[in-house]
Amino acid sequence: MIELNNTINWKPQSTGTGRFGKWLENLVDWNLSRSRFWGTPLPIWLTEDRKEEKCIGSAAELKSEIEKSVRAGFMKTNPLGKFIENDFSKANYEKFDLHRPFADDIILVSNNGKKMFREQDLIDVWFDAGAMPYAQAHYPFENKSNFSEMFPADFIAEGVDQTRGWFFTLHAIASMTSDSVAFKNIISNGLVLDKNGNKMSKRLGNAVDPFTTIEEFGTDPLRWYNAHKCTALG
Repeated sequence: MIELNNTINWKPQSTGTGRFGKWLENLVDWNLSRSRFWGTPLPIWLTEDRKEEKCIGSAAELKSEIEKSVRAGFMKTNPLGKFIENDFSKANYEKFDLHRPFADDIILVSNNGKKMFREQDLIDVWFDAGAMPYAQAHYPFENKSNFSEMFPADFIAEGVDQTRGWFFTLHAIASMTSDSVAFKNIISNGLVLDKNGNKMSKRLGNAVDPFTTIEEFGTDPLRWYNAHKCTALG
């Protein structure tokens, strides 16, 4: 991951070698799961003794595994019964819902004939964001032949606070699954600070409401102020 990061054109360079580079050099294990209700359920089913597990990789695979469960008598019907494999239309994917609580009701059968229940946790939402390059192309189910035209991205831009968020999960997933960078060039902009030099934050209550400022002074004075301050600060 460090070697791949060194091939990315960072603007400013100091963020790539400093804040992000140092983050990569001192990586610790990241807990992939989150104990929440809203989000993407982990597609992992376990037996009650947790000795057998299955990780599902597609809707078609899940449909097939549920059919086995129906035959074993663990499920009455297959909620993905009407799903048509290799039909990537919106209508086909709207035939079922794999979010909670629906995913929690799916019981699978292990290779030894035991009931398998879904791991209750969700995947960290940052990994949803980091999988964006693949998800937007529905890869590897679609666009296999032309995926190299879409990936890696030529350019992305986000605030420097994404160092441990979007930047990292994009880079981590691309490194692990594609042995590649997720983006070739990046502009990582700074943050808006208050009069004391602290990051403006809703939590700290030190943010200026832009709509109130625009209503009082107008949009052009606000643009001019920001442009002037940025220029003055170099």
